Amino acid sequence: MFPIRRAPWVPIIAIGLLGLSVQAQGNDAMEAIKKAASKQAQGKMAQTLNLPTAAPEGAKVYIIEPKAGATVSSPVKIVFGLHGMGVAPAGVQNDNTGHHHLLIDDPQVNLSQPLPASEQVVHFGGGQTQTEVELSPGKHKIQLILADWKHQSFNPPLMSQKISITVE
Repeated sequence: MFPIRRAPWVPIIAIGLLGLSVQAQGNDAMEAIKKAASKQAQGKMAQTLNLPTAAPEGAKVYIIEPKAGATVSSPVKIVFGLHGMGVAPAGVQNDNTGHHHLLIDDPQVNLSQPLPASEQVVHFGGGQTQTEVELSPGKHKIQLILADWKHQSFNPPLMSQKISITVE
C-alpha cells in the first residue's frame, strides 16, 4: 500500500475560507446592530423634538360600526377600521403601525402634540381595534385618529370621517 499524501496547503485554505465565513457573519451582525442603533437614535430624536411620523401613502382609518346616523343604545360598540397599516401598542416603534384614539363630541386637539387622554379623547394604547363606550342619551359625534408609538398624529393626520350617532 502506498501512503496517501495530502498537500500541505489544503488545511490552510480550509481555515482561510472558514475565517471569511465567520467574518461575513460578523459583518452581518454588526450591520444589524448599526441599523437597530440608528432606529433607536432616530426614535429618541423624534420623541425629543416632537417630530411627527410620516403616514404611508394610501393609509386610511375609518369606523366600521356604528354606521353614520345610527340610533344605538349605551354602551355603544365601536369597531375601528384601518387600511394600509398595522396596529401596534403605544410605545412600540414599528414601521407603518400605530394605535387608535377615539374622539367624542369634537374635542379640541393639537395634532402637532401627543394626544392627551381625557373623557373625550380615549386612548387605545394596547392596540385595541374595538371598544364599548358609555354615552349619555342624545346626539354624539365620534371620530378616530391613528397615532404613532408616541401618541402623536401622523403627518398627514390619519383621521376617520366624523360620524353622528343618536344614543337612546
